[in-house]
Amino acid sequence: MKNFLLILLILVFAFSCEIKHDDQSIKFNNLIVPIPKNIQIHSKDEFVVLNKNIPIFCNQPQLYSLVDVLKNDLQNLSGIDFNFSNVNKEVADLIFEIDSNLQSEEYNVNTIQKVILKGGSYRALAMAKSTLVQILKISNNLIYCPIVKISDKPDSEYRGLLIDLARMWHDIPTLKKIIDLAAFYKINYLQLHLSDDQSFTFPSEKYPKLSTPDRPYSKNDFRDLVNYASMRGIIIIPELDIPGHSRQFVEIYPEIFGVKNKLLQTNPSKSNVINIANEEVYNAIDDIIGEIIDVFDTSPFFHIGGDEANLSLYENVPEVINFMEKHNLGTDVHELFRYFIVRMNEIVKKHGKKMFLWEGFRREGKIEIPRDITVFEFETMYHLPGDLIEDGFSVVNTSWMPLYLVNGGVKQPRARRGMWSPEKIYSWNIWRWENWWEKSPVYKKPMQLEKTDQIIGGQMCSWEQAGSAEIPTLRKRLPIFIERVWNNEKRAPFEEFFSKVEANDIKLSKIINDSRQDTVLLGYDFEGNCLWCDN
Repeated sequence: MKNFLLILLILVFAFSCEIKHDDQSIKFNNLIVPIPKNIQIHSKDEFVVLNKNIPIFCNQPQLYSLVDVLKNDLQNLSGIDFNFSNVNKEVADLIFEIDSNLQSEEYNVNTIQKVILKGGSYRALAMAKSTLVQILKISNNLIYCPIVKISDKPDSEYRGLLIDLARMWHDIPTLKKIIDLAAFYKINYLQLHLSDDQSFTFPSEKYPKLSTPDRPYSKNDFRDLVNYASMRGIIIIPELDIPGHSRQFVEIYPEIFGVKNKLLQTNPSKSNVINIANEEVYNAIDDIIGEIIDVFDTSPFFHIGGDEANLSLYENVPEVINFMEKHNLGTDVHELFRYFIVRMNEIVKKHGKKMFLWEGFRREGKIEIPRDITVFEFETMYHLPGDLIEDGFSVVNTSWMPLYLVNGGVKQPRARRGMWSPEKIYSWNIWRWENWWEKSPVYKKPMQLEKTDQIIGGQMCSWEQAGSAEIPTLRKRLPIFIERVWNNEKRAPFEEFFSKVEANDIKLSKIINDSRQDTVLLGYDFEGNCLWCDN
């Protein structure tokens, strides 16, 4: 074929070229992250070789977007402008196919004669593309694809990463680098923490004063991110953190969201819960959720936060008492909080989405919490994961230790400002919770649950980090995390697996044009301060 290497062309049967070459520097090393379920290696020194002009075939039009992503990856890896031409399947050297016989996130890579990627969906093919990028080598303007057959699918359906936009500014180019990193390692969900006490980052048109001036995101910025992520097989999940962590609502629109308690009158900066005993608040939140969903339109989910709400701020407030009497909620403000969760679920479902929320409601209560919500269990303080499972909830493991990344600097308590090591992350599994805080029930002894399908996966959470810190801290930790949610059982010793991460990190640096490494792994923050020394 014209676009395959012409060496030994007379020996090529119809459409591809297998060659055994003399360049001993090009060998196939099985360095795929996460480790695939099945891989058959034909030879470590035989390759399908493609030149810079590659005929391709896609069996569905939307797959050409993925081809564009691959082209961009190859150009970043090599500096070569590869030329892809659309042809029919019979003469194509590179084939992308959605195969209805495969599961939604199942993919195959077959390079026995030509390079064929198959997946049960676009997102599965995006993961196949990442595997291809990890195994190929580029030398002398040629792409060398090892002769392999790979079939793979994840054990966990939810493999998430959270980025905190509300506490620290992240520019759009940085967020795109994070998306590229996440896609390279087959993360499928990116949660954006859009609001907190410090700022409100979504540009609401119905409540324009909410948008914090030094967080100048536009709706077009977020739509661009949604599209950028979608092309790479990632869904962005928006989070509006309510009713706690909501100082921006209270300070900017006190007439709507403020709870008329003594604290609001004497020290309003300390009152950070919205007034969930005000019907106007539910209408406003409905409007804001609708605006956000309209922008983050690829997500089937909406996260309402729901964590760490100071419910005591609702006590002894006349309008709260009247609201609770009207709705037969008794006198316990925890029932009001449960009522709020039910109302939020109704609003989110009205907009056609499934609701996520953080662990935050206690187990006991008269008002039934809907089982069609998914709980992100992080602190093991309000509602223990085992109880959530027993009560029939679906759970995402966001165990504070070791899945939280908090680069708070030397003024933070040592345990909070530290980053868990890759080896520590590798010791975790989706049925295990730990916490550094002495008040947590899992402080002294981790909680290891029995295996259950109700725990649908895990999420690494990057909190309070500047945008400049994200790539260095994530690049060696995120692939460790993804291995533990992709393969629920360990498939290699840590040292062996980490060598795969180190090798892929070289390619990652080229793809995202960022080679900065994490000095925190060595015990220092980004300013050279010792993280583990006593102050």
